[in-house]
Amino acid sequence: MTNPAQYTSPSPGGSPWQLPQLRHRVAVPLVTVLLTATIGRLLVLSPQVTDGETALLEGLSQHRNALLDTLATAVQFALSNGAVVLVVAALIGWLAVVRRRPLDATGFGILALSGWAAVGLVKVLVNRPRPTFLTGDPLAPVTGSLSFPSSHTGAAVAIVMALTLVASSSRARRRTATWGTVAVVLVAAARVYSGAHFPLDVLAAVPVAFVGVMVGATVANTVVPALAFGFSWQQAGVTQRVLPAAGATAAREDTARTADAARETARGADERRPAHPAAGSVPYGVTAHDDRRSDRAA
Repeated sequence: MTNPAQYTSPSPGGSPWQLPQLRHRVAVPLVTVLLTATIGRLLVLSPQVTDGETALLEGLSQHRNALLDTLATAVQFALSNGAVVLVVAALIGWLAVVRRRPLDATGFGILALSGWAAVGLVKVLVNRPRPTFLTGDPLAPVTGSLSFPSSHTGAAVAIVMALTLVASSSRARRRTATWGTVAVVLVAAARVYSGAHFPLDVLAAVPVAFVGVMVGATVANTVVPALAFGFSWQQAGVTQRVLPAAGATAAREDTARTADAARETARGADERRPAHPAAGSVPYGVTAHDDRRSDRAA
């Protein structure tokens, strides 16, 4: 049975609904994840690097103020695991219900969750402990014992990238990317300032979340058109058209049906043709035989 997504592809502006994706859709994400995980494991086995990062965090803890403490605490709770799920769900609802863009809403959800999940996967693979202070204390207790890479930073990158990729116009994409970059920098700085992560933890979250989002784009380019076809989703500026591959398949099916009909017609004609000559007709060769007998009689 043919996949419905091969026949229709809803798309803004009459072109196929398709997000940008990597040319090497498997190799680049795989190499990025493995390389980042390898670096993380080397950090775990390199106490000198960890001691240097810890000294930086302890120095920051000596220069805290009420305003920065409030901002860092707000970031910690705003992008906790449960809060990220709520934020993503709220943005999906906003895109689908308020903006009436169900295709973009579904694509956003796939992208954001894929990027966030990639960070969680590398975090489990690396298993780097949280910073341990010799002097001073972290700003607030943190949940979880794994540090590399930063889930808060990765979630911010994934959400910003997802919103940028599904933006409805180039102006909206530029605006989202600009303000989103500022937000990601603030989140990363807040996590280092609060002592919840080493500096390299927040840096590693960026490439991992990026490739996770791009893997999600590959998935979304297949899943979203299929869902839009199956559920007859409508979105402003979105059309459905027959793709060339589907047109070629339909043409081959029409050709096959025409050939089958021609064979059936020919078979029916053969069945209707009489097997013996009609009464009164002279079989071939009889006239010549009679002529020879007349010549002998003469």
